Amino acid sequence: MKRILTFLFLVIAGFCSAADPVEHRAVSDSYLEPGINVAFPAVAGVFRKNEVSRSFNPMIGTKIRYSDKEGYCADIYIYSLPVGEKELSTAVLNTHYDEVKNAILALATKGFSLKKVVLAEEKKEAVNGLKIYSAEFRLTWTGGKEQNSFLKLFLYKGQVVKLRMSCSKESAEIFAAEIFRCF
Repeated sequence: MKRILTFLFLVIAGFCSAADPVEHRAVSDSYLEPGINVAFPAVAGVFRKNEVSRSFNPMIGTKIRYSDKEGYCADIYIYSLPVGEKELSTAVLNTHYDEVKNAILALATKGFSLKKVVLAEEKKEAVNGLKIYSAEFRLTWTGGKEQNSFLKLFLYKGQVVKLRMSCSKESAEIFAAEIFRCF
């Protein structure tokens, strides 16, 4: 009986651990995202790619992390939304953008060392034929240090592409422009 229970436990544990495997990629090369067939550079502006994590669960998707020498970061997320439609509607994207924006605004209430998060600017713009939702936030940390944070979100080939950058406005604009040229 102990053998059967041990065997069942190992089988169940194997299935649970195999549910959402993550594939990690080399950091020194550009990265080709297979779902949308877009190559992301190893270097964009002051940022160097230092991690790519690709989950085979489409709602988790891919995260491409970049950072600069000073520790500021710029991340790209590519993922699916759990909707029944084949094509994501503008209404669904509007709702998702509002959810992401509100989650960022609520960060100060989550017990981090953030004292305040303020929406400084938001806009919808067209770049290279992409309809991009953009937001700029001002973060105030405990102790008074302020930081800029940026969000850019758009659809491409049925996937949500989200850029999150915590850096100077100039660095964020250069990074985003170089990433938008990939599409």
